[in-house]
Amino acid sequence: MNRYMNYRIGVLLVLLVGICFSCSKIDDLGNFNPEDPNLSLETDVIEVSKEGGEFTINVESNLPWRAKSNADWISFSSENALATGEIAFSITRNRSTNQRTAEITVWITKDYEKKIQVIQAPAEPSDLVTHFYVKATGTDESSGLSWDEATTLDKALDEVIPGDVIHIAAGTYTPTKTITGGNASNAGDRTFEIHSNISLIGGYPADATEGAVSDPTLHESILSGNTSSGKVYHTVAITAPVQTGQKVVLQGLSIKYGQAANSGTGHITLNGAQYYRFYGGGLIVARSVVDIIDCEISENTTGFHAAGVFVFSDAIVRFERSTIKKNNGTHNGGNGGGIFNEAATVYIHDCDISSNTISGVGAGIYAFSSAQPTYTYIYNSTVAHNNNDAAGLNQTRRGGGFYGRERSVTVVVNSTFYGNTGGHGAGISLYGTAAAPSRLDLISTTITENKGFNNGGGIELTSNTTLHIFNSILSGNTAGNGGDIFVGSGANPSFSSSVRGNQLLDANGAVIAGQTFDSETMLGNFTNNGGYAETVLLSSGSPSATLGMSVSQLENLGNTYTPDVPAEVITYDQNGRSRSSGAAMGAAIP
Repeated sequence: MNRYMNYRIGVLLVLLVGICFSCSKIDDLGNFNPEDPNLSLETDVIEVSKEGGEFTINVESNLPWRAKSNADWISFSSENALATGEIAFSITRNRSTNQRTAEITVWITKDYEKKIQVIQAPAEPSDLVTHFYVKATGTDESSGLSWDEATTLDKALDEVIPGDVIHIAAGTYTPTKTITGGNASNAGDRTFEIHSNISLIGGYPADATEGAVSDPTLHESILSGNTSSGKVYHTVAITAPVQTGQKVVLQGLSIKYGQAANSGTGHITLNGAQYYRFYGGGLIVARSVVDIIDCEISENTTGFHAAGVFVFSDAIVRFERSTIKKNNGTHNGGNGGGIFNEAATVYIHDCDISSNTISGVGAGIYAFSSAQPTYTYIYNSTVAHNNNDAAGLNQTRRGGGFYGRERSVTVVVNSTFYGNTGGHGAGISLYGTAAAPSRLDLISTTITENKGFNNGGGIELTSNTTLHIFNSILSGNTAGNGGDIFVGSGANPSFSSSVRGNQLLDANGAVIAGQTFDSETMLGNFTNNGGYAETVLLSSGSPSATLGMSVSQLENLGNTYTPDVPAEVITYDQNGRSRSSGAAMGAAIP
């Protein structure tokens, strides 16, 4: 054992002497003198793109050195040398929207080191998006990350996080998942729940492959509430919370066949809002920001209220180039056939709200909240053939096309109300109280051929309502009392540069002497004249084609609202024709 220990000590001494001779020098007197460190780096700062990658930095040194980093997103493939050499390292992709920094330390001893600062650019928000692909033939076992690996819609909705996109091929999809907080044993609580701020885009071919383009006019992606276990209460339920800079987008989808329940079936509370099972057969939205583009919401029903869409509790929903039609309420006294807006903000732009039926009030659109304002903005849209006496039992209901009740604030621009039927206010009805008045402003709008059984074929006003009509045509409507407009006690509508019945009114609402309007000869057929929905074209021979507001007057008027009516809306007509060449009244100019 002693001989073995002596041998190890001897070997160690030899190695130490060798090392000393390799990194030191011996002077003439035989003394040991270590060399002074001499270390330099090719750079002390490196800027890296968001993609990251492989990098090298040259190191000049007369002594052994090592390198390290203080960031886990930097990894080394070469991090030391006995003398001059290079650092080789890789940097991962930056998947945050923030710039990130780190340090690489190169050292010979703990007292002798140099640093390299690493600065990596941030990712763009779009870099963080995961795209999921869904087909009717997709499976839960597939990843959903390509058309070849298409998954189910329910699985995709489970896996998405804010900002992600789901692409949906043509076909019919029915929900299998229960809404958050719902009753798993109740098939009616199944829905397509959108819990995060994501985008769903339909309209791709059923057999879509890489590079496929959405075209919902050719390829219908149907979200259906008609399951094998019966119809669900809401085909789609949006529960995504409000997040700065984010929203839910539904595009190129058909939402059909949901059936909201009869009253008494209770509710689910999500994000502080009560999602009643008997509201919103097609779509229900609360406390979310949502864009609905190129969609159709149709053939949904309700046993109580809101057959098509229920928007409530501070939600902000924008409908664009979309159709809400043929939604039906079966309950005598149920309200809101197409859209029910309660204490929320709804924008309806280039849309068609038509052929919705209800046996209560607001067959096309119903705006009402007993507690806080409800805001509705209708631009370049048609509200037509809605009926609030579907059962033929009660001809006293209000608002065949639109009904604005207490605390409702509504602005309508470049829109057509045609062929709606109802008890009171077949086209439009406005109702308020002293404590909760309502307001409606009509700009460049045509209201014609609406039929009321009682008061107001075109418009009905009760007391505590405010109605301003600018550059519009209100003519050719019929009712038992007040064909074009019925003005209740205490209501005082104002007209500016508009048609009322067969009269033309100037900017102050005074009758223009010697001018008359005939709706039968001065308004054309209800047909497609180039816009998203059907309109009634004004005859070029009508005096209302030249006695309306100029484009500058309209633009100035639009700027008085909050939010402003966009210039691209108010200075054009419903069919996209510029108003700059004349001063025509109504929604569709010659």
